[in-house]
Amino acid sequence: MTNKTSGLGDNFYIGGYDLSGDVASVDQIGVPTATFDVTSIKSSGHERIYGLRDGALSFTSFWDFSGAVSTPSVPATTVAQVSTYNFPVIVTVTGGTGTQVAINGANQGSFDGSYLLPAFGSIVLTYTVAPTWAWTAVGAEHDILSTLPRTDAVASYLRGTTLLNPSYCVSGKQVDYSPTRDNTGNLTLKVQVLGNSFGGEWGKQVTAGLRTDTTGTTGSAVDDNGAGTANGAQAYFQLTAFAGTNVTIKVRHCTTSNGTYADLISSGALTAAGSVRATASGTVNRFLEVVTSGTFTYATFAVCFTRNASAVSF
Repeated sequence: MTNKTSGLGDNFYIGGYDLSGDVASVDQIGVPTATFDVTSIKSSGHERIYGLRDGALSFTSFWDFSGAVSTPSVPATTVAQVSTYNFPVIVTVTGGTGTQVAINGANQGSFDGSYLLPAFGSIVLTYTVAPTWAWTAVGAEHDILSTLPRTDAVASYLRGTTLLNPSYCVSGKQVDYSPTRDNTGNLTLKVQVLGNSFGGEWGKQVTAGLRTDTTGTTGSAVDDNGAGTANGAQAYFQLTAFAGTNVTIKVRHCTTSNGTYADLISSGALTAAGSVRATASGTVNRFLEVVTSGTFTYATFAVCFTRNASAVSF
């Protein structure tokens, strides 16, 4: 019996940015592995052993450029300021004396901080002494990829956005950003990420795509494996939106679904959007949960998880 599915509803993140709405296609997902020829004179065919493992992910993106953002004047207390931009912006509130920030009618719980304001969204400040604020664009596809960063970034492809659905992640270098304009005027861009120090890894989603927490939260437990494993694991964390001082995202594990969970892999304290690859060695129990802690008003993130099937370290 088969369970064939389409590629509809997939997600794609890189370096803590959600490019799902800008990626037209994922052109290559690879885990190429070198082999060494160790054929002896007594053999009648080639003998090979494995060498270094690599990772590669290439994709085609649409052109998307956020453009410049101007900061409006701070409105009177409890008066809504509506964004005129058709893309999200970050609003950073500082100083003054206030009690509340609301985005699209939803209270965010604190005053000073950075807030993600959706396209054409509204923001309301409640204060007794007016603060200052600054509006900046959330990086769109061109803003993010055209810089060709020199540092490593994690790229994550999610097959759908359901708990335990497959995912592929690679930590590596973005090596190109190549536009093509065809004779119809369509502008697309080819991008490739090549693994650095670690090979690409297939795993599972332990959050259902992106999850948003507005305070420290314990997520639903998932049954990741019929029995525990003994060879460690890797977790890939993509923090795509954040307001607050810090957030720590952890994968915890347990032998039973309702038992006492122990920390397994941590993102460390994150203070801004970004991506992290982290590892654990030894026993990985059957049941997993994702928890957050820290000082924040919201954090939007995804976590992908890979169990090691063998003791070989990649």
